[in-house]
Amino acid sequence: MNNKSIVDIQNSVSLIKGRPDLTPMVDVLFLLLIFFMLSSSFVQVSGVEVDLPETSVRGTRGVKKFIITVDKQSKLWFNDFPQTFESLKEELQRVSSDSLKISDTIVIRADKDASFGIVATIMAVAEEANLNAFIAINSVDDAALPKLEDIEDNE
Repeated sequence: MNNKSIVDIQNSVSLIKGRPDLTPMVDVLFLLLIFFMLSSSFVQVSGVEVDLPETSVRGTRGVKKFIITVDKQSKLWFNDFPQTFESLKEELQRVSSDSLKISDTIVIRADKDASFGIVATIMAVAEEANLNAFIAINSVDDAALPKLEDIEDNE
């Protein structure tokens, strides 16, 4: 009896020559690009330089937006065009009357050193024109914000 049990295993692996087909990978990349382009929210940002205050609240909405910018000297811009307060009121009334929607959105970008009175007046005029008004801010970590107790102690 021959206790030799030798199994002859043949190697069926062979090298494939040539290049891999990159078409499926390119298709997936284009699908991802299209997905991110369609799902992202593009917010129009004014070209006027202001130093926005910071907070931890974040959020955007996908509605038609108009940008009002207030700088340190309380100069006004509506969609990057300089305005007087009276011409701004007329623009907001025009936007309200031209709108087919129930209400559009006004984003107020006010410098942190700008007068709060002018921001409050702009918000009141926007409300009279039946427009939603939001104040733009920069978002930061919660650790960077002053605590309520520290603010009360300084008063």
